[in-house]
Amino acid sequence: MERNRVQLYLLYLLWLLAGILLVGCTAEPVEEIVPEESQPVALSFGKPNLGVPELLTRAGEVATPPPTPLPAGATVRIGAYFTGNVGDVPAEASFSTVAPSFEATYVVGDDGSLSPCCVNGNGEQTEGTAKGLIVRNGIYDFYAVSPARPLLQGNDGFYRVTGIPHKEDVMTSFVRGVAVTKIARQVTLRTFSRKCAMLVFNVAPSPGNALPFDHLYGTSLVIRKISSPGAVLLAGTDTGILPTGGGTGADAEVTFTTEEFEPVDPDSDPDNCGLNKTKGVVLPKDNQPFEVEITVVRDDETAILKATIDQNISFDEGKRYIFTLEVKNNESSLIMKVLDWNAIVFRDDNVGGPDTPYPDPDINEGIGTTVTVARWTEITWSGNGNVGGDS
Repeated sequence: MERNRVQLYLLYLLWLLAGILLVGCTAEPVEEIVPEESQPVALSFGKPNLGVPELLTRAGEVATPPPTPLPAGATVRIGAYFTGNVGDVPAEASFSTVAPSFEATYVVGDDGSLSPCCVNGNGEQTEGTAKGLIVRNGIYDFYAVSPARPLLQGNDGFYRVTGIPHKEDVMTSFVRGVAVTKIARQVTLRTFSRKCAMLVFNVAPSPGNALPFDHLYGTSLVIRKISSPGAVLLAGTDTGILPTGGGTGADAEVTFTTEEFEPVDPDSDPDNCGLNKTKGVVLPKDNQPFEVEITVVRDDETAILKATIDQNISFDEGKRYIFTLEVKNNESSLIMKVLDWNAIVFRDDNVGGPDTPYPDPDINEGIGTTVTVARWTEITWSGNGNVGGDS
């Protein structure tokens, strides 16, 4: 009996030793014992972009400049959706009904590249150390949204971005069928698509103006009865923010204060009158009427101009709406031009030729639809350049 116990004890020791040796032999080359399809892969992403802008030259020629990068400082949430193993025929992921298999958040650098970052619930960058997207081998679809707000599942089972306000540049992108392996780690997202509209407002003298003045500029713009904030974007390749309009109260208005105005480019103000502009992102709007209230200063006098615009004007995603207040003596017109949002780049190809000032790129004289949306036939100027001042 005692002998059997000793034998069992020795066998136990030999079993333990064999186990230790086995672990010692296999611990170093982990990749040899972990199946390739289960090995983690750290992904990198190419510089995301908004497409190729139109390039205008003095000669009116059109060339092809490099793609427009996403704005520096913008955050991006990228979700990876596993759709199958490498070599399989994958099915497309339904971004609106399936949660991402993996996700991470990034910030756009000054050079347009993406770096991992931490964000809060509004997609704003916060302090902290973040890791990039790490997945396992396989075929993936990718969906990206900027700002990096979370994708939340509603009671209906659909995933969406919620709580979107005015003045937030919402953009999305995707790419499908990307094979990820330990030697294929780079992912290039498709061109980002903007989901809101850009609004630009500027003040300018009318070509027919006869009254002399030294200064002309805007100090405030309020747009009322437009879409309400707290908008929703359903995750997907062809989804958008539902246009609304006709709302009442402060929720359905956007205000551009004095601090949000800036001088136009010098070439667009050859007489140095202090002409200025303001711009901002607005949520899509349907074609219901809306109101404008403009405060404009001419020398030491101020005027407040109000109007209701009822011309079936909508604010569509990816469009730029340029409103120009043209002042002619004591009259004024509000002129609207609609262009694509895409940036417009100017280049001097007229070396040796006469100088022709470039227009401000935000209010450029590009090809677009122009319409007069409001007129004031008799402006009442008052005060000392300050609203509410002595007349």
